[in-house]
Parts: sequence; C-alpha cells; structure tokens
Amino acid sequence: MNRISTESNMRRDEILKRLKENISKGKAIVGVAVGSGSAARYAEEGGADFILILNAGIFRSAGIPSIASYLPFKSSNEMVMNTGETEIIPRVKKIPVIFGVCATDPLLNHDYFFTRIKRIGFTGVINYPTVCLIDGQYRQYLEETGLGFENEVNFMREASRAGLVTIAYVHDVQDAEAMAKVDVDILCINFGFTVGGKSGIKYGFTLQQAAEKAQQIFTAASRIKPDIIKLVYGGPITYPNDFQYIVETTDAQGYVGGSAIERIPVESSISETTSRFKSIYMLQKENIYLKQELAKKQGFDKIIGNSKVMQELYDLIVKVTETDVNVLITGETGTGKDLVARAIHLHSNRRNGPFITVNCAALPLTLLESELFGYEKGAFTGALQRKLGRFELAQGGTLFLDEIGEMELPLQAKLLRVIQEKEFERIGGLKTIHSDVRIISATNRDLQKTIEEKKFREDLYYRLNVVEIRVPPLRERKDDIPALVSYFVKNINEKFGFDIERISPSAFQVLLEYDWPGNVRELKNVLEHAAVLSNKRSIELKDLPLYLQKYSNTALDRMSEIAELENHKPEIQDTNNKEFYQKLLAKNRWNITKTAQELKISRKTLYKKLKELGLK
Repeated sequence: MNRISTESNMRRDEILKRLKENISKGKAIVGVAVGSGSAARYAEEGGADFILILNAGIFRSAGIPSIASYLPFKSSNEMVMNTGETEIIPRVKKIPVIFGVCATDPLLNHDYFFTRIKRIGFTGVINYPTVCLIDGQYRQYLEETGLGFENEVNFMREASRAGLVTIAYVHDVQDAEAMAKVDVDILCINFGFTVGGKSGIKYGFTLQQAAEKAQQIFTAASRIKPDIIKLVYGGPITYPNDFQYIVETTDAQGYVGGSAIERIPVESSISETTSRFKSIYMLQKENIYLKQELAKKQGFDKIIGNSKVMQELYDLIVKVTETDVNVLITGETGTGKDLVARAIHLHSNRRNGPFITVNCAALPLTLLESELFGYEKGAFTGALQRKLGRFELAQGGTLFLDEIGEMELPLQAKLLRVIQEKEFERIGGLKTIHSDVRIISATNRDLQKTIEEKKFREDLYYRLNVVEIRVPPLRERKDDIPALVSYFVKNINEKFGFDIERISPSAFQVLLEYDWPGNVRELKNVLEHAAVLSNKRSIELKDLPLYLQKYSNTALDRMSEIAELENHKPEIQDTNNKEFYQKLLAKNRWNITKTAQELKISRKTLYKKLKELGLK
C-alpha cells in the first residue's frame, strides 16, 4: 500500500472543496484536455477549473487525429510527463494539472510514478488511454490477461491513497460502479471520441441517447458514492448548446473538453469557447438562482435575465426607487417595460399603495381624459353617476402611463398641469383634488423626434423624464435566452398541463441566433406555438413557426460566413471584390491558410468565396 502524503492530501482537499463550492453556487466544472502549453494558457484564461494532459491532446497539437492515442507507440506516460513538465505546468499558474496516465502499462511502478509526478507539479490523475473505450474480442483478451479495466480501478485506488485527485473515465454502469467503490473523486462519462471536424469521428449516437445513458450511469455511481462529482466528455457533445441539453436532462455538473475546445475551434478562440461552456451552464443554473434571490429581495420575479445589461438595469431600478421622481421607460415593443414599471413600484416606499395602469394608445382623447381624471354625474350624456379617474384610484401609489407617446396634445397640457400643480378636477366638477401620485410612463417611440414634429410637448417630456430607463432589446442580451426559455417552458407546462422536458439542439440554436424583433413577447409566443404543435414532451425544430425554421444550422453557418467577410474591414465590404482577393492571394503566394488567417476567417469560408469568384 502506498504511504499517504499529508501535504498532497491537503492540496487534494482544497481542490475538491473549491470544485464543490462552485457546484453549490450553480457553476459548471469545466476541465480542458490539452496537448500544448499555449492551449493550456488559453484554457486557463477562459476560466477552466483544471487542465488535463492526455496523449490524445499531444497528437491533436501535432495535427494528428485523437484516435492515434490508441495506436502502439513508445511509452505514453513518458510522453505525457515530458510535455507536462516542459510545456504545461510552467504556463499554468492557478489551476490543477491532471496527468492522463496509461494505468494498464504492465511496467508502471506505482509508488515511483506517484512520487515523480507530484514532484513535477501534477495534482491528480485520470485514466487515459482507457480500456473502457475498447470493445469486442480485443477487450475480452485484455481483461482475461489482467491488462484490462480492473488495472485502472486498482490504480485509482492507490492514487487516491497517495493524495492525488482522481478523475475516472467510465463508459458504462459497470465501469462507474467499480470506480465509485474505490472512492474516486470525480466521475467522467467518456462517450467516445468527439464527433465533428475534419479529423473527428463521423458517426455516433444522438444527444438524447447520450443523456439517457449518462443519467443511468450517474444514478448507479451516486448510489455508491453520493458526493461524487459528475462530468461528461466527448461523443456528440461538440458545442456549448449540446452541453446545455445534457445539463437540462441529467445530473451532470460539468464538462471535460478535448477536441471540442482544442481541435474544432482555432486555438486563439480556446479561452472564449471555455467561457461559453461555463456560462451556458450558469445561464441555466446560476441565473435562475440569482433571479429567485432577486425576486425575494426586490420584487423582480417577472424580469428574467442575468446578462451585464440586465444587471445594470436592476441597479438602475433600485436607484430610482429610493426617491419619488418620475421615470420614463423606453424600449422596443415586447421588451417588458410594464414589468420594469411594476418592479419600481414594488420596491419603492409606495409599495403598499395601488399600482394603476393606463394604456394611452388604447383610448381616444375624450375617453382617455375621463379615464385619467374621472367625471361627475351629468357631466355629459351617459354620465349617470360619478366615476373616479385613474389619478384618484392611484392616490398614495403609482400611475403607469403606458404608450405615453400616443397621447394627443390637448390632453398633454392637462397632464402637465397635474404634474406641476399636484391637483386636478373631475370632468364636470368644481372641486379641486390633490394628487399624491408617482408617475411612471413608457414609450416605444423616439419622443425627441416626436417633439421636433410638434406632436409632443417638450415641457411635458422633461417633467416625465426625470430619469430615463432603457429596456434593452432581446438581441442585445442573447445570453439571457436560455433562462427565458426555461422560465416560459415552465409556465407553459403549468398553463397547458404539458410535460415538456427538452428543446432539441437544432431548435435551441435557432432561438439563440434569431434577432427577435418582437423581443421577449415574441419569444414567449413562439414557445407557446411550438409547445402546442409538439409531442408535449420536447420541442423540435419542426415545431417552430415556419419563418424561424429557415434559420437552420446550415443557414446560420452560411450567414456567419458572409458576415465574416462583410464585416472584416472596410476594403472588403464589397464581397465581390475579385481583385482584392487576387492581390491578397498573390502576396501570400496562394497560401490559403495564411490568407484566411490574415482575413481572420476560416479556410472553409475563404474556399467558398474563391469558388464564387471563379478563383478556385
């Protein structure tokens, strides 16, 4: 038995404590498998929780498919150790580095190995390459000759006793149960080599199949070790939205990315991609948690979003509630201006008073005047009894004037008087009534332009607009879409008695990419439409309205390729500038890779453009 290292155990305990604290806060655990120092540095900058050095990563960095990691070659462990010592550990400053060890190596001396890797600076181990990804007769022979998965299980038991963090790759329930029994710290379901890319596996099982398998494995392992950390890796998980689906449908607490982070995107975008894998989980978990807390404290239960612009909006709402100033809420139709108005009221010192709403666009001049100020019996034909207006009903509270830009000029003058003098009379009445009302107004129009057109009083504008709050359109806060979708789907299930549990990756991608001119209201209506047409358990691309179905992944890819070219720099905004491409290619001696890098676009995009221009 290996002697336990007290110092290593302390380091291990600190790492596991930090990971579990992040999980308790609703954050994803993200590990990145790399094969080069620069990749490790980018991943750390992107927020990775730990780095894994696998021989597959080393092959990827040399331009060789990851599958080569399973071919015979000179000591896998020595190659990983040398790369880690010379390239990775010197460049990774703040997060653990995990050794991808070939635990089935019959010549591996465990005691010597543990001492050596700890001295170099590794803080944990993972079993890779692993026998669990091998099937058929060859796997049977390995197991029969004592070179199989049991060796990896025994290795993990000893690594744990040596004070190392243990991450176990498993492929099925039996693998998971075996690893849980030897008390590994982290379980990572390896679905196989990542699908996608030029050198990736071309065929694999679906995300739904992966999710079903993952949940079976997690359930089995958790029965043996309830606090085991549960991660997923590879297979059909290629993009952050794929991981989002796994999170929504399983107990997964994080992701380990190799090819999906290092091979498929260009290396310079590793930090961005790692951040997206972390943030997609937080949008589903942490954002909902934060919104629930905000709802408890500030009455923001209906306003969903944790993006930067929404956090700024929350801060501004809190600030304006500290005083009784009039507020003008601006923003496009469907952004939720009425929800902001209600939040201001609920958090103000008038919260115990009434919140009264008037839609200024819904009533003609005469009716709107009587709605606002009320009337006395006999004031006009049909006035059979006294009616209190909205100003009286809102006494001690808040009056919300929605679509204020539609109010006609004669009534604007009367509203101005109420704001200035704090008093008014009912139509047909002589008694002056004191007004104790806070006014919040909203519009989707450009009131400055309306003032220039002599359709809105400038003095009224400044009375209403002591503080302006702009509600951002949904296209400016797409990070909030996952949380909004979750919120609306939950409401749809409750409203219609449905049991929708998932949205397919293709449909979800459309929701993320579409610009939503109708904003949050349009998103809500689209989801209700899709839910009604769905099988009541999942929403697929075919369930979305026809105008959204055109935003398929193929169409989105094409749009992004065009955008890459059109937005690169001024001299190539004309995408049919054949002469420009000829000169640039000649300068780079017709080196496609170098030309694409200079344009900051993909080789695929450049090839398509050259073909369109007749240059290929």
